[in-house]
Amino acid sequence: MAEIRRGRTGRAAKLATLPAGIAGRAVLGVGKRMAGKSKDDVNAELVEKAAEQLFQVLGELKGAAMKLGQALSVMEAAIPPAFAEPYREALTKLQSDAPPLPADKVHRVLDSQLGTKWRERFQSFDDEPVASASIGQVHSAVWSDGRRVAVKVQYPGADQAVRADLKTLRMLTTLFKQVVPGADVKSIIDELIERTEEELNYRIEADYQRAFAKAFAGDPQFYVPAVVASSPKVVITEWMEGRKLSEIITSGTEDERNRCAHMLLEVTISAPYRCGLLHVDTHPGNFMLLDDGRFGVMDFGACAVHEGGLPRATGPILRLARDEKWEEMTTYLREEGFIPAGATVSHEEINAYLLPYIEPLRHKSFHFSRRWLQGIAATAADIRSEQFAATFKTSRQLNLPPNYLMMFRVLGGLLGIAAQLDATINYAEIVDKWVPGFRED
Repeated sequence: MAEIRRGRTGRAAKLATLPAGIAGRAVLGVGKRMAGKSKDDVNAELVEKAAEQLFQVLGELKGAAMKLGQALSVMEAAIPPAFAEPYREALTKLQSDAPPLPADKVHRVLDSQLGTKWRERFQSFDDEPVASASIGQVHSAVWSDGRRVAVKVQYPGADQAVRADLKTLRMLTTLFKQVVPGADVKSIIDELIERTEEELNYRIEADYQRAFAKAFAGDPQFYVPAVVASSPKVVITEWMEGRKLSEIITSGTEDERNRCAHMLLEVTISAPYRCGLLHVDTHPGNFMLLDDGRFGVMDFGACAVHEGGLPRATGPILRLARDEKWEEMTTYLREEGFIPAGATVSHEEINAYLLPYIEPLRHKSFHFSRRWLQGIAATAADIRSEQFAATFKTSRQLNLPPNYLMMFRVLGGLLGIAAQLDATINYAEIVDKWVPGFRED
């Protein structure tokens, strides 16, 4: 475990060992020192302080810490512009960067996973990593047949480190809520725990990627690199060259941003129907715009199995909510287990609960903007608003059935990225194309 957790010193080490309550009070203490300042100044300084502390910890941890940072990064567009600057750059960095593992330790992993003669399988291997991610790093190499490949190597001790990091992350929920108030951090951490073992086995990831690559082979819009070889701690895939979605967000043209948002939504929504899998690690570091215009997808460590497509009532529920046919929709929600037996939920409450997912479907062309997402986040966080009261009440009355949980989580992340892209697209057209039941006939 020492291999992967190297460099945890100073504030990060202290914060990692604080009881949860003390960590929370440390953040609240910042506000006490700001007496006499305006509300906006206090808010801005609180957010900046929280961001500073949070990203110092996340930057020194690996494993689950980076995974959580990546999961929350898709909600960056919901942060008010005046407060966003202190951590926007840090969020982007968390999507792909981490301190690299030295070459000698990389070679030891390759020795154990591919055999001591692994060099004979490559024409060349670059010891300098091209990217570092949550539990591993990627090296460029040339396979024996001349193909350029990406070699993903898991950090030694990643399994123990991820489990230990999850304990630390539970103590950081107060800081996360300061940075992204609308995020359900506890649920995200619980989800990470459930998927830890699966993501640590690269053979499972390779199998998921093979399924995606087969389903999208020859597609003129999308590209999934083929898997060349795999083991529990190493996976080798064909190389993919292009601009990451994070770069398109910051410097892409309007046309590129619109096209990428459309393709991101379509590739994710269509995958359950094309290969029975939902790509759930939807952050900008996992997608690329290739030079030939195709949309590239990578990192399949986190996937949810949806054989035959998304849950059967997804289309009808979205359509009926869009059309405000509340009686019919309530019937579906009861049948699918959203509304417990005996519970009473009004149409207004359901609409408030589903609004982020439904509003874009009510327009032929919808502009996913930061302002739109910020408005939704602000309303949800405002305890005085009618919508908050409705949502709070509904959250106690409604269940989110397990087979729908990941779909709603991923969909929320996709809409967050679309807002970062400031994209205008026909979202309803994508849902209509792939989700059965969305079209009434």
